[in-house]
Amino acid sequence: MNKRMVALALALCLPVLAGCFDVEQAMTLQKDLSGKAAFSMTVNMEPMVLFMVRMQREMEGKTGEPTAAEIDKAKKDFLAQKNEKKEDPKAQEEEVKKNLPAGIKLLESSIKEDGLKIAVRFVFGFDHISKLANLHLSDKDGEQPGSKNPFDEPFAGLQLKDEGSTLLLTTKAINPAAEQKSQAEGMDLTPEMKKQMEDAFKGLRVAFKIDAPFEVLEHNATRKEGKTLIWEYDLKTMDKMTPEQLSQGVRVRFKK
Repeated sequence: MNKRMVALALALCLPVLAGCFDVEQAMTLQKDLSGKAAFSMTVNMEPMVLFMVRMQREMEGKTGEPTAAEIDKAKKDFLAQKNEKKEDPKAQEEEVKKNLPAGIKLLESSIKEDGLKIAVRFVFGFDHISKLANLHLSDKDGEQPGSKNPFDEPFAGLQLKDEGSTLLLTTKAINPAAEQKSQAEGMDLTPEMKKQMEDAFKGLRVAFKIDAPFEVLEHNATRKEGKTLIWEYDLKTMDKMTPEQLSQGVRVRFKK
């Protein structure tokens, strides 16, 4: 595959996810298994813009790092395109409300943009934790294949099993860089392109927190603060995880 085809393929998939991601899911559980769940995501698209500038230069046969003027122009072009597709925050909030399953209410929402950065936060109230698996933040028709954001369903893998005297809570570990890496496999990427792709995700952080009124019998959290269990990963730690660890994800057993 030539460099132009590589650039086109990556240009189609990277804008959805490539960037410096900070994603956090937090949950406060009550004894009746109702509670609150928060989902927040901050994305800095600057690494992706720099990645695309470098690729464009390679396509044009240029060497060396992009100039300040080239980077500035790329940022302005990206912002102009982003602003053309910008949606009204109120309309986005109404869309989320429209797609809420029975038993879940939207308590808070905020969408803040600052240049190439965007921060999104939602807080939901639920009458039973099992309802969270059905939560969809977006349900748009006509989306192109591959454009789906994995965080449209932030609690899709969440499960709580009643084992009689105990409750087992599990959910999959989310790695937003994995899809892009798998799509890039088999492409004729130069070492420079591979490094640039890695750089685009080097600020990745994913965290899951849970605070529950039950005694914890076992867990695989990375740390604990008071009663709150915290699972926190960056790109390096996720790359080092075995397939078994990734499939296990978040796991905690409570005593009822």
